[in-house]
Amino acid sequence: MKQENSFLLNTWLVNAFILISITIALWSAYNLLQTGEKRTQPKVSVLVEDSSSERWTSFRLGLDQAAAEYGADVTYITSTGFSSAEEQKGLISQEAAAGTNAMILSLYDSEATESVPDTMKIVFVETDGIRDSGEGMAAVIPSGRKMGEALGEMMLEGPKTNPSVAILAGNLHRYSEKEMLEGLTETIESAGGSTTVFQTSGEDFASVMSQAEKSDLIAALEDPLLVQAAGIAVSEDLGGGILYGIGCSPSNISYLERGVISGMVVPNEFSMGYQSLAQLSRYISNDLPVMKDIEIGFTCVRTGEVHDPENEKLLFPEIR
Repeated sequence: MKQENSFLLNTWLVNAFILISITIALWSAYNLLQTGEKRTQPKVSVLVEDSSSERWTSFRLGLDQAAAEYGADVTYITSTGFSSAEEQKGLISQEAAAGTNAMILSLYDSEATESVPDTMKIVFVETDGIRDSGEGMAAVIPSGRKMGEALGEMMLEGPKTNPSVAILAGNLHRYSEKEMLEGLTETIESAGGSTTVFQTSGEDFASVMSQAEKSDLIAALEDPLLVQAAGIAVSEDLGGGILYGIGCSPSNISYLERGVISGMVVPNEFSMGYQSLAQLSRYISNDLPVMKDIEIGFTCVRTGEVHDPENEKLLFPEIR
């Protein structure tokens, strides 16, 4: 009798285990199908100024890393330097007409966000823009003011007291560059120095640089301007200890390593690329209910510090 009861108990346990296993399998399959219905492959267009420029090298590596991890389909829109907000608006309109509904965008003019369709999901990089507080827009950028202040503090480390500083500025339609300029000028002037601002598109750069060289120190607020300034510094043999700036391109890293640039504020553009696409991909795939602004970090790197282990990770990023 005991053996019969034991056999019946074992049979019941086996049948119960089979039933539970089937239920779990069916539930998992149902959830997978439901998730598949909600989840869509992220398709994102990237529009930045002068898209083929080497200054986007680290940024694109970050995008590639996120694309590989999140299965995103990324399209890089070919562009040269924008001459106006209207020119950029035309490219955005073309993307919207083609069915694009998600973009990573570096604005020519921070106040020209009316060019962005309401249905477009947007992550702003490099500079923020005027926008309503909505779920489908966010900014993944470094703080322009903090970078300007850090650049000023680094320039004040030199032997010159109360230095005169020539500032090479580019597109002041962008909030980020305005904030860099404010942070830099306030830091220099509060320490007893003086500043002169030269705004240039780069076309008249040689004449602007000849005026800037009359100052004790020179600061460039954009990576391309810093490359141009460093090239002239080499050709004119200006020596070290004069040129500083905000940059991240391989050319500027080389100039920094050689001592042509004495110090450089380097935004973590690998992180900017990665975080912008990762957040947009998760939002499109319904894994993230709301996109949020993310402040990207930066590092001050001086001549002689390029190959410090932590700096190498920032200056020479790799897809992992």
